[in-house]
Amino acid sequence: MLIPKYWAQHKQRFESLETSSNPSKQATIKRYGWSDVSQAEALSHAKSRVSEAHNCWLAGEDILRRERREEYNASNGIPIREEIISGHDFPENELSNNSAAVTKLIVTRNSYGAQVANVDNIAIIDVDNDDLLRHIYPDDYTHHGFMPAFLVNQSNPTNKIKIWFFVIAFILIASVIAWLGVSWLWLLVVMFSATAYLWQQASARDKTRAQKYTDDIASLLPYMTDLIKKRVVNHPTERFCLYQTPAGFRIIATHDTISPSDKLVEEWFEYFHADANYVRLCQAQQCFRARLTAKPWRMTEVENNKLAKDIPAKDFWFGSDNTDVENSIEQRQDALKARKQWIVDYDRFAQGYRACHYVESMAGKEVANNSKVQASIDDFVQWHDRACQVNKALPMA
Repeated sequence: MLIPKYWAQHKQRFESLETSSNPSKQATIKRYGWSDVSQAEALSHAKSRVSEAHNCWLAGEDILRRERREEYNASNGIPIREEIISGHDFPENELSNNSAAVTKLIVTRNSYGAQVANVDNIAIIDVDNDDLLRHIYPDDYTHHGFMPAFLVNQSNPTNKIKIWFFVIAFILIASVIAWLGVSWLWLLVVMFSATAYLWQQASARDKTRAQKYTDDIASLLPYMTDLIKKRVVNHPTERFCLYQTPAGFRIIATHDTISPSDKLVEEWFEYFHADANYVRLCQAQQCFRARLTAKPWRMTEVENNKLAKDIPAKDFWFGSDNTDVENSIEQRQDALKARKQWIVDYDRFAQGYRACHYVESMAGKEVANNSKVQASIDDFVQWHDRACQVNKALPMA
C-alpha cells in the first residue's frame, strides 16, 4: 500500500541564463514530497523533486510548473494524501510466519473527514447506483448524474405542438379583441387557463418521473444479487459478501486474498460495474478501500448546523517549515484547533449512523477453505462489519 505518513511541499523560482540563441526565461516550480519516516525527509523529497523538474525545464521539456493541492492527484503520480489513524494486521491475536496469510489494514481519514479502511489483499468492489442505472436503462439516464434522459430531452414533438397551439390561440384572441374593441380580460382568462393546464401537465410528468426513478432504484438490489449469483455459478470457486450503501453497493470477495493489480480484480471491476473513480484510487494506492463512517453532508447534525459540512484545515500537512505556507502562524494554529474539534464532534455524531448494511453472502459450489488465508479474511470481515455498524438499526449515511 502506498499511504505516506508525512507530507511537505517546496516552491522555488528559477531563471535560465540568456544565450545568443535563447533569451532568459523564468519559472516557479512547486512539488510535493512524502515520506514514511519524518517531516524533514518529506521536505527533502519535495526539494529533490523540484530539482528534478528544474533540470527537465532547463533541458527544454514542457513540465507541470505547480502541482495542484487536491488530495487525489494520482494522475500526476502523487500518492493519495490522507491522514493515517491506525493500523491493523489480520488474523487478529495470532502471529503468522507466512506473509501471504497476513492482511494489512490502514485506517485513514479522507478529504471530507470520514474514516476509510485501506486493505492490501482483500478485494472490495464499490458500485454506484448511477452507474448501474446508466447500464441497465441506457435510454433513460445520462451522464449528468441521476437525471433521466427524458428530463433533458428538448425535442418532444407533443410538447412543441401544445406550445405552438397556445401561441397561435393567444395571437388570434388578441387580434379579435383589438378588432372588436372588447375587454382584454378575456385574454388574461385564457392565458391563466393555459398556464394552469401546462402546470398540471408538468406536475404529472414530474410525478411520473419521480415514480420511475424510485422503481428503478428499487430494481437495483435484485439486479446486483442476480449478478453475483450468476458469477458464482460460472465461477464456482468464488464467494462474495454483498452490502448496500446509501448510494450503491459494496462487494467483498471472501474466498481468497488477492493483489489489486491482479487481472482477476480488473475482471471483477468490469463485471460488477465498479465506480471508475474508486478503481482509479485503488490502482493509485495499490489497495482496496471501504468507507467506514458517514459522509458529513448526509448527517442531520450538518443540516441542523451542529457540525460544519467541510472539515477545516485540509492543508494541515504543511507546517511552518515549508516554503509555500500562505497563512500566518496564528491563522494556522486557529485552523488546526478548529480541525481537531471538528474531528471530535464528527466522530461522536458518526456513531449514530452506519456506513452500509449487510445483504447476503453468495458462494460457488467448489469454494476451497484455505485455512492459511481464511482466518485473515474472516477477521477482516468481522472487523469491517463492526466498524461500519452494519447490524445496528441506524440510518445509513
